[in-house]
Amino acid sequence: METNLSTFEYQKLLNTAMDIGHFLLASGAETYRVEESIQRILYAYGVKHVDVFAITNNITVTMTMADDTCYTRLRRVYSRSTNYQMVEDLNHLSRYICKERPSVEEIHSRLQLIRQKKPYPEWSMITLGFGGIALWFTLFFGGNWQDAAVAFVAGALTRVVFRVMDYLHTSSFFINLVCSLMITVIAVKTVQYGLADNSDSIIIGTLMILVPGVAITNAMRDVIAGDLLAGTMKGVEALLIALALAIGTGVALIAMGGV
Repeated sequence: METNLSTFEYQKLLNTAMDIGHFLLASGAETYRVEESIQRILYAYGVKHVDVFAITNNITVTMTMADDTCYTRLRRVYSRSTNYQMVEDLNHLSRYICKERPSVEEIHSRLQLIRQKKPYPEWSMITLGFGGIALWFTLFFGGNWQDAAVAFVAGALTRVVFRVMDYLHTSSFFINLVCSLMITVIAVKTVQYGLADNSDSIIIGTLMILVPGVAITNAMRDVIAGDLLAGTMKGVEALLIALALAIGTGVALIAMGGV
């Protein structure tokens, strides 16, 4: 258990704590979880005072030592997704750090192991994640098995388009707009060609995989926790995604003469 660190080691600890906060925020964790994790890690090593301010794309930390020396770090978060396995692993790491107070090198190596952990295979995300969810939601909203099969294909294609546009660093607004437009075109055209019966069920069922449920939930949790700025930003982000889905769907329906 190590608490008496050198000045250089304290700065390394601050950088490592920032890394943990960065990956928590980038994986969809709530703002208060990010702030509390960084604070607890630094306090565990005898830091006198810690100020953390986190919003959806930025983390600022000021660490005050026993001799009143201050160190400040700012970190931008450029891309965010939903990876609750990463959030859980980082939570376990944070608790381990606070309890055992390992060396900074051990923390860094454990963090690298978490980062290197392979996510779900892409084929499972395409078929089970996007395609499967679209299929069952289409059945839930009154579609038949023909509609569900079309929704499965539309959902799988949505994952492919989403990944390609995300790789090109496209704004989430335009990603969701293009995906919703594509889903609507597929649904309407398959009904026109007699391959499905209910375009509305296909559209609604497939769009459910793009609905920003996590963003809305985290926005409400942040507001309730008192983080009004972060909650408002996440709420606006969710609203923009919903607007993109509406625009993409509406444009496609108008262009093809409605359903």
